[in-house]
Amino acid sequence: MPKSMVDDWLAHSAAEGKAKNSLFAAWEKVDDLIGRDPEAGWALTLELVAAASTDQLLANVAAGPLEDLLRVNPELFIERVELAARRDPKFRRCLTGVWGLPPSIRERVSKYTATVEDRL
Repeated sequence: MPKSMVDDWLAHSAAEGKAKNSLFAAWEKVDDLIGRDPEAGWALTLELVAAASTDQLLANVAAGPLEDLLRVNPELFIERVELAARRDPKFRRCLTGVWGLPPSIRERVSKYTATVEDRL
């Protein structure tokens, strides 16, 4: 993924007021990518998790791209999500901010999120 897409989405997520509005195109690009090309959306989401430098940004990734991928394509991504959760404490913590998952997926994710003490 282009680094600028990651940087722009994170800048939008961190911005407030008029600045947030001026960066809305970054949010739209990520949202479009996830809907149009879930595989590329997965790669981008992993980059967003890695680049999120604050709890608020990580929570925004959780409630945005990661949640969208898991709600729309849960069976496509659940094994990758479990692998990432096993390997990466930051990703596991990000999962604590994902809501609205189908029960079977929520159950699989909860075995990882239950181990996170400092939830989002």
